[in-house]
Amino acid sequence: MERHISQMIMTLVAIATALFCGLSHANDVLTELKNYASTHSAEQSIAHLNQFDLDNSGFSAEDKAKFYFQYGQLFEQTRQLDLSIASYDKGISYVESLPVTDILIDSHLERSFANYLKTNDPAVYCIDRVKALDYARQHNNMELLTKTLTQNAFCYEDASNFHIGIALLDEALAIVDKSDHLNANRKAMIYNATGSLYRNIGMHQQGYDNFEKAYQTWQTINDKQDMFNMLHNMFSQSIKLSNWIQAQANIDQQFQLAHDAPEFKDLYFFANLNAGRLGLRTYDFQQAIFHLNKAIELKHTTQEHYFVSSSYLFLALAYMRNGQAIQAAEMAHVFKQDGSFRADKSEMILKADAIIAFGNKDYLTATNLLFKLIDEEREKNQSMLNNEVINSALKHQNNVTEFEKQLLVNKLAINELKLAAIRDKEHINDLTLTIIALLASTLGILLIFFLNTYKKRSQTDFLTKIANRGYTYIKGEQLVKRCIKTNKPASVIIFDIDNFKEINDKYGHHIGDLAIKSLANKAKSSIKKQDLVGRIGGEEFLIVLPNTCEQEAVAISERLRNSIAEKTFIFGDIKINFTISLGVSEIEPSSSALQDLVMQADKALYQAKFFGKNKVYLARQCAYLYEEQARYSVKSSPVFL
Repeated sequence: MERHISQMIMTLVAIATALFCGLSHANDVLTELKNYASTHSAEQSIAHLNQFDLDNSGFSAEDKAKFYFQYGQLFEQTRQLDLSIASYDKGISYVESLPVTDILIDSHLERSFANYLKTNDPAVYCIDRVKALDYARQHNNMELLTKTLTQNAFCYEDASNFHIGIALLDEALAIVDKSDHLNANRKAMIYNATGSLYRNIGMHQQGYDNFEKAYQTWQTINDKQDMFNMLHNMFSQSIKLSNWIQAQANIDQQFQLAHDAPEFKDLYFFANLNAGRLGLRTYDFQQAIFHLNKAIELKHTTQEHYFVSSSYLFLALAYMRNGQAIQAAEMAHVFKQDGSFRADKSEMILKADAIIAFGNKDYLTATNLLFKLIDEEREKNQSMLNNEVINSALKHQNNVTEFEKQLLVNKLAINELKLAAIRDKEHINDLTLTIIALLASTLGILLIFFLNTYKKRSQTDFLTKIANRGYTYIKGEQLVKRCIKTNKPASVIIFDIDNFKEINDKYGHHIGDLAIKSLANKAKSSIKKQDLVGRIGGEEFLIVLPNTCEQEAVAISERLRNSIAEKTFIFGDIKINFTISLGVSEIEPSSSALQDLVMQADKALYQAKFFGKNKVYLARQCAYLYEEQARYSVKSSPVFL
């Protein structure tokens, strides 16, 4: 203890001496402070820094900005985000009227990150990133420009502006390609940004792959906090892909990392939040409730308010699905109290409003809110599908937007080769023209192979090996539009497993997965080669039947329904029986796209469920039944789904 006090006194004396020596020693003081911070906690370093009267130190404006930058970093580490932002504000105020310097750009980028932690809202945190990029383009620091370009790429969340983010990453990679070295952080951030862009347009497998590369890169330098952030992103992608085994493995790694890095106090909060989300998606509602309550108990450990508020909504959903409507409404009310929650997350707000309405026994409002939620989700998916960015990643078409579709996959693959080429540039320069020609041919063949592999993986559902949701809607839209254009019939069938939750609850999710796979195989064998069947949800499937009238579609549906109802499925030593319900719709004069048919068939499926299950219902016959059901739902208390 005495030795520690003695060392602290010596450090203070050294810093005080440097301060008295004036302006020329500012760098010495900064170095001393950084050395102190590297061996002490953030709280101790803040207390240490508080002993200096920086405003009256006689240091230059740039050096004062560097001191306040150090303050901002320390407050950020302790998640005192308001103080962190105020520190960056003060530092920026010293240098924003001067010629552009590194510290001005870095301060804007770090203030952006603090605002990200505080709001998780691009409309807030991207303001600083745009300013930083404007400054970086005026400044002669290529490493800092690369960093700024990469961070700006995160700001383009929508399919409509996806190409802008890709263009920024391409520019960053072009700079990196000319550089003699690339540090691990920069490489990992490029992978992270690429994964984020893929995630935002619904290409979740590609998103997962890039987040995993970022995780592995940060692992090489043992950056535990960024490793955890990537595990969080990888988990979210696993959820989107319905890959429960992979999601559970991510959760286990998160808890292990939280144990190994106790200095990052909010890791257990996020590990429990994600474990709760997994329980919710796999219908293990008791497990979801346990972990989400645990996360809320730990909310004081994090300043990321968006995720704290989200945890209340997830808990409300878990309570609701577990039949605890009162507790669900209470949690939904707590979620709604966050007036600063992101307005663009309307689907989350709708869920909370529906739960609250149900808790107030306003069943009609709750039902209408759920229908609105379904409609918004479909519009969102349709908007994403209509934006041809996804097609650019799957096909090589001649149509281009500002970012040429045909280059999307090619550029990302070539960028990977460029990153590897940086390490081998000197060797490559020594190759003969013959070897270069051979390599070019080989790379061309490999590129075609990888593109075909990526295309197939991005179109296939991992569990059933039939078409996934994205490809089903893309290909199905093409088939339906072709029939409309040629004035030929087309029909769709939507179906799912009746009482699927009971199968999972009684036999476990593994048996549920086997039931889904068996149903997919049956459906695939029930249709013609030119027809399309895809998995569009957990146990929900869509069949698109070009050149097929309603009568033929009904016959196909009945054959499929009977074949399932009459069969006993044997999975190891377990025998189960189950049924399916189906909704059928055919092109009508008012139909203009696949979405119209899907909406009609979905309503028919709802009626099949409502009137006893194990049935086939036609969309055109459901109008009267639907009106009857609506009147019934107002008079009674429907089951909340």
